[in-house]
Order: sequence, then structure tokens, then C-alpha cells
Amino acid sequence: MLDLITLLAAPAAALMLALPFGMHLRAAEDRQMRAVYLFHRTGEPIAMVAPDHAPPFAPEQLEPIIWTVRDFVETSMPKSQGYDVTSMRFDEEGLVAVRGAHVSVCAVFRSANASAIRRDLVRFIRDFEGRNEGRLQTWEDACRFAGEAADAMSPLIAAA
Repeated sequence: MLDLITLLAAPAAALMLALPFGMHLRAAEDRQMRAVYLFHRTGEPIAMVAPDHAPPFAPEQLEPIIWTVRDFVETSMPKSQGYDVTSMRFDEEGLVAVRGAHVSVCAVFRSANASAIRRDLVRFIRDFEGRNEGRLQTWEDACRFAGEAADAMSPLIAAA
């Protein structure tokens, strides 16, 4: 069963990373958000938002980002208090990922200020899981909130 999930989740995640689309929002010049992704704790994608003007990722940029996100989502464990957080640089691109109890949120951006993005993602996870407590146990359950998740993630792009 896990092999089937991995087989289906990896191409879905790759597609989500390769095709930035979403709400048309302005980005500040000093912090260009490329995309924000929400994954279930199983590693399966739930939702994604990106500004319309975000250029697609070059293939050589995409692979390390996909593997980093996949590795983080599948192997990190939520802390008993607080959230598991990782950040990484890929040339000009930065990635910050925050794992909550049931979902992980990942942002890909161009900025030197990862701490502000990290703070925003922790706040997003805390609020989203708080609003949907007890209703995010399975990927199928979490997908029922994909629209709400995309709406809640849109300000993360707008804050950029």
C-alpha cells in the first residue's frame, strides 16, 4: 500500500511543483514567493497556490526540491511541542517547510529572509489544524478542505 501511495504521490507532487498556478496576487520585490504547497502527513498533496506571474521551475531545479519536500514530509515527526521546521537553499530558490500533526506546508521562494516565511508557515499550520482538529486524520478527509486550505494559503503569497 505504501508503494502505491509513493508511486502516486511523487508524480502528483512533481506536477504541482512544475506547474505554478493559482490566485493572481502581487509580490513584493524583496520576497518573491514562487509557490506554497500543503501535504498530508502521508506525503500526498492536498493543495497548492502560486502567483500567476511565477515562472515555471527549470528541470534541474525541480528534482532536488521535490526530493527535499518528499523526504521532509515523509520522514519528519511532529514535535510534542512546537513544529518540525526545515529550510534549504537551491541556488536562487529557498524552501521552508513546517510539519504539523497532520499536514505539512512548504513554501518555495526567492528571498534571503526565511525567518519571516517560517513564522508565517508556523502560524498557518497552527491555525489550519486548529480549525480542522479531528478532521485531517486521512488524506481523503484532508482533501475535503483543499479549497479552504488554498484560500488560507493565498495570504502567504500576498504577504510576499
